[in-house]
Order: sequence, then C-alpha cells, then structure tokens
Amino acid sequence: MALFENAARYCDRLPPGTPDGFLEDLEAQEIPGDTLAERAPEGEAVRILTAHRSKGLEWDLVVVAGVQEGEWPDLRLRGSLLGVEALVDAVSGFGGDGDPAAGAAAASKMLDEERRLFYVAATRARSRLVVTAVGGEDTEERPSRFLNELGVGEPEKVGTGRRWLSLPALVADLRSVVTDPERPDALRHAAAVHLARLAREGVRGAAPAEWHGLTPWSDARPLAEDGEGIRVSPSQVELFGTCRLRWLLEKGAGASSAETASALGSIVHAVAVLVAQGMPKEEIDRRMDEVWSELDFGGRWYAGKQREAADRMVGRLIDWHRADARELVVTEEGFTVDVGGVEITGRVDRLERDEQGRGFVVDIKTGASAPHKDDIARLPQLGVYQLAVLKGAFSRLGLVEPGGASLVHVGKGGFAQRAREQEQAALGEDGEPGWAEDLVRETAEGMAGARFTATRNDRCDSCPVKSSCPAHDEGRRV
Repeated sequence: MALFENAARYCDRLPPGTPDGFLEDLEAQEIPGDTLAERAPEGEAVRILTAHRSKGLEWDLVVVAGVQEGEWPDLRLRGSLLGVEALVDAVSGFGGDGDPAAGAAAASKMLDEERRLFYVAATRARSRLVVTAVGGEDTEERPSRFLNELGVGEPEKVGTGRRWLSLPALVADLRSVVTDPERPDALRHAAAVHLARLAREGVRGAAPAEWHGLTPWSDARPLAEDGEGIRVSPSQVELFGTCRLRWLLEKGAGASSAETASALGSIVHAVAVLVAQGMPKEEIDRRMDEVWSELDFGGRWYAGKQREAADRMVGRLIDWHRADARELVVTEEGFTVDVGGVEITGRVDRLERDEQGRGFVVDIKTGASAPHKDDIARLPQLGVYQLAVLKGAFSRLGLVEPGGASLVHVGKGGFAQRAREQEQAALGEDGEPGWAEDLVRETAEGMAGARFTATRNDRCDSCPVKSSCPAHDEGRRV
C-alpha cells in the first residue's frame, strides 16, 4: 500500500510519471517518505485495530463496537486468494460437491471461528469491557447473538435519538445546548463542561472565542466619515430598502454575478434607443444579427432561445412606442443633482413631456417580475427619478416639474402579446409630496452607517450574495 501511495504522489507531482523516473525518485530519498512500521502513541491516545490484530495485547479499557448480527458473526462464504482452505478440506475428506451437509457444516465451522474471534476481542480488557450494538422497532439492525453468550444479563439500553459521526457534529450539538435558554440548567452546564475540555485539547470551534457573533468587530467605523459626500442612484435606493446587506456586498464590495439576463437587458435597452429614433424593425434585426454571434450565452441552442426572447421584447417595445401619446424628449440621459448634501446620480431610459409640459420618466424593464399594483404609488426607484426632475436635473431641457413616472415591462413581467405599463402619479398629487426626498435622506444616512442588516424578501432566490447572507442556511457559516 505504501508503494502505491508513493507512486500516486509521484504521478501527481510530476505527470506523466514513468516507472524509471519513479525508481530514481525513490533511490534519491535520504529520508523515507512513509513507513508501515508501528509507531508509539504520543500522550493520551485511543488505539483502533481489528480483532485479529488485538490478539496477544491488553488494555485497561476495551470497546468492542458494532456487535451486530451479520457482522458478529459474519457467516458469508469467503476464502483466501489461493483457496488453501478448500485444499485442506479436500485432503481431510471434509465435505464435497455431492455432500448435502457440506453447506451446513461450512456455516457451522465459520460460526465457531467467529465466536473464537469475538472471544479474543472481549478478553483484551484488564478491568473494563464495553460492547455496543444498535437495534429497535424502526430498524432492521439487530444486536448479535454473541451478546447473550457474554453472561452479563440484560444489556443497558441507551436511546439518545442520535449518533455523532464526527467531532465537529458533536461540538455543534454541544454548542446548541449551551446557547439554548430553554434547556435545563444542569444539561447546559454539562455541555459547557464538555466544550471546555474539548477547547483545552484544541478542538476547533469548541472555544466561545471562535463562535459566530461573539468575535469583536474588526472595524466599527461608519462607511462614510463626517463630511464625506454620499452618492445614491434610483436603483440603489430601492435595493437598499429591500436588503441593506445585499446592497453593501453588491455595490460596496462588488460581489455580483454576471447573468445572461442582464446581458439580454442591456441589448434591449440599446435597441430602445434605435426604436425611439424611428428605425424600422428590419434594420434593427440586421444590427442585432451582426452582434449576436459575438455574445456568449453558454450554448448555441440557448443563444437562439434568447434571440427569440429579444425579438418578442423588441416587438412589444415598438408597439408601445407607437401608441405612446407623450412627447419624447431624450433617451439614455445621464443626470447628477444635489439634494441637501446627497448626490443623486443615474440615467433615465426615456424622458418625456406630458400634456401639461411636465417631465415624465419611463424606465424599461426586461425581467420576469413586476411590482404589485399597490406598491407603484411609492415605488422608490420611480420616486427618486421624479425627485431628480423636481431638483432641476433636467432644467436645461425645460423640464422642472415632475409629471409622474412609469415602468414599461417588455419581458415576461408584461402581458403575453403587448407591453405592460405601470404608472406612478406625480409627486405633487401625492398626499405626502415629500416622501421621495425623505426616503433619499434616510437611505443616504443608512448607507453612511456601520451596520447593514440582512432582510428576507421575495428576491432572495436570485440573490448573487446568498451564500454570504446570515439570513439563509448557506450563509450562516460566514
């Protein structure tokens, strides 16, 4: 086994390995890399070995584990590589192919051998012997018949309801008992004693200093110091209100995942500019054909499927554009405006003028979800767009009063055959016209803080930082 392990390491280190090179590598070793020789244990130790290897040895405490029927005794027919035992039976005249009692005799012989082996294991203890087995009404496992032959009477039954398969699992269970105020005080104290003993032995996770939530803050300073300007965007205000931790990890740390859905959305937004310019559908299709083959969608069949989806979106967008009664002023227009020390920056998909000469912002959506109709009146993203119009972000275009905003869904969030538009009334028509500005100030104050909480919401399934979120099982380890 040591030879094969050395050969495997050699091939991993110097692929492709050759026999000659392996032999040269072995001859060049001044210190053996591995050995099969017995090693003396250092300090307190538990020796784990088979019943065969325990012959001739003794310990103060011996545990014979897993004494189950089918394992003790194991009556399956087996033999050696050369079949010497069959040759011995043939020479001694024991059994034979035509002997009907040969099978029963062989089983009886194996039972005797298994009983002697169990006797060897059970007699290795000088002062204390522990024999374990599992069984019950809800399992097919049964204790071995050898337990009745020990002569110790009825075995002690222990029903813990669980079996720890690893040391980390034991540590986790002890920690859950210690931190549960509903458990009995005596049980919690006993669990704490065991954890303290494991911690002294250096077991990872046993010491409270290593527990999640008990480590000191690495940096308690706020994200923005006093006097530093805060920059927000309409989409960030909505994301921050949904989950502050996701905003921090995505926008502050750059932990986002590239998705084909975002690439498709970028293409449709670029086509929206061509639609606004009045470009015919045939020309738009030709331009999309030129760039589509250069995009990576992971597979040709999926690229074709996405192209069909893009064609449907463009068709809905063209039909909506032709039916839009408002005057188009500009598309893909960036803006920056200051609101009491808070800088709002962003880009509008379409900026239009309504019949009263007010600015109307249109945001094109290509996703599969749409907000509930009751949420549109105070949708943060549209409210911040209107606030930007009110604060003079588009005054150079003659638009200083917001007349409302809308989401135009051309993806699956819309209707089957046509786009779906969800409108938000003008800020001046709301019962609390200052709600958008209050929201921006509150968001800026939260973004400049030092604590960012995780909030469960209906977007958690598609969250790219879910594996780092303590609100979900996969992120609690962080």
